[in-house]
Amino acid sequence: MNKKSNGSTTIANMAKHGYEATVKARALARAGGNPNLNGHILEIMGADKTNFNPVNWVRGVSEKLTRSTTATTVDSVVMKGGKVIQRIQYKDTPKGIADTIKRVKDGQYSSATLKGTTETAKKFNAMAEKAGISKRMQDTGISGRTTKELGRACGSCKSVPLSKAVAWSAKSGGVWGGAISGGVSAVTNIIDVVNGEKDGWEAAGCIAKDTTGGALSGAGAAAAATATGGAVAAGIAGTAIAGTALGTACVVAAPVAVAVGVGWAISKAWNAIWD
Repeated sequence: MNKKSNGSTTIANMAKHGYEATVKARALARAGGNPNLNGHILEIMGADKTNFNPVNWVRGVSEKLTRSTTATTVDSVVMKGGKVIQRIQYKDTPKGIADTIKRVKDGQYSSATLKGTTETAKKFNAMAEKAGISKRMQDTGISGRTTKELGRACGSCKSVPLSKAVAWSAKSGGVWGGAISGGVSAVTNIIDVVNGEKDGWEAAGCIAKDTTGGALSGAGAAAAATATGGAVAAGIAGTAIAGTALGTACVVAAPVAVAVGVGWAISKAWNAIWD
């Protein structure tokens, strides 16, 4: 893995796990001991997608979560010029589609836009079509695996074994790390080919090596983050700091430090093999 690709992977790991730490911190602050924290994580990440979109900055559009953490119709509102232009209900309930269909038929969500995890939206829309219901659920592009990984790392979502959450994290982290490292490597190696510093076969080999190294680093970092978060949450459960700001800080911060360290170590080891 070249230095630019290695550095980009480390920075990407820091950014990814740093952002996820803010999501976990906000979810814990919003719904502390909720056993299904994944739903709140979806709401937060969904609102972030709206608020981080540069197009919405120009339009003056923002999304805010409602104050109630148990809202049954509206989880968030989209604002423009001080006015509500959209009401949203988020769903991360792929096993509860029948209940959602019933609520739609009863008119509970008549004023709200339904948004869900990729899995929930797919199942709802298929069932809604069969039931002759016109309302559809928008796919947030966020997987239910992601929301449950983060929830499990906070000590919630215990229906998912920690080992399974760690495996999910490794898989998604590997894709992330490989894409970042491979992308940077592709750009730098193409420039080397254009400048006559490498031939095509040599560049292709470097890109493949960097992509693999980035995938290994990303997978290791993500798995370590989830495992560390779950272990820390379990360790402080029932203690005096559980549910406090200090307890939250431990659950949120420790995985970031471990993830970045593990990712960096894997990158260094991979480089050593090829040097």
